[in-house]
Amino acid sequence: MEGEVVEFRRITIKEKNQVMYFFRECPDYFELTEGVQPDNCDDFFYDLPPNKTINEKYLFGAFKEDALIGVVDLVSDFPEKGEWIIGLLLIHPNARGMGLGRAMHNEIKKFVKNQGGKKLRIGVMEQNTDALGFWSKIGYQQIKITESRKFGIKESKVVVMNYYF
Repeated sequence: MEGEVVEFRRITIKEKNQVMYFFRECPDYFELTEGVQPDNCDDFFYDLPPNKTINEKYLFGAFKEDALIGVVDLVSDFPEKGEWIIGLLLIHPNARGMGLGRAMHNEIKKFVKNQGGKKLRIGVMEQNTDALGFWSKIGYQQIKITESRKFGIKESKVVVMNYYF
């Protein structure tokens, strides 16, 4: 995204329709990971890990000329204090491969560090090989692979990776 103006800012529920439109523009991701297209985006706004509250959830968007081209779902202090989990980082297909993912990650790191975070965690479904390559390339280290579980209509193991500041 070199030379292009991209605004990275918090997303609120007021932008629900824009997030839903964005999700519909990313069918490849949902087909790969869940096997079905979402019929709503409520999980993005409300889904939380165990024992977490909505006040610990941070949603961000990357906007180019008011169009949503990337989203991030981030939860503080999970599974332990100082560790923040990225629930989703998704980039519009037309904006992939241009450095936006790395730029968004840099913004996430700054935000988490300013909040006192010490490391980041991401879970990547094993079949999402492009994402596994991306996260490894920017410095994430695999810490475990989960047992298979169901996501949408697909079953998948999840590769859990950490990034240390």
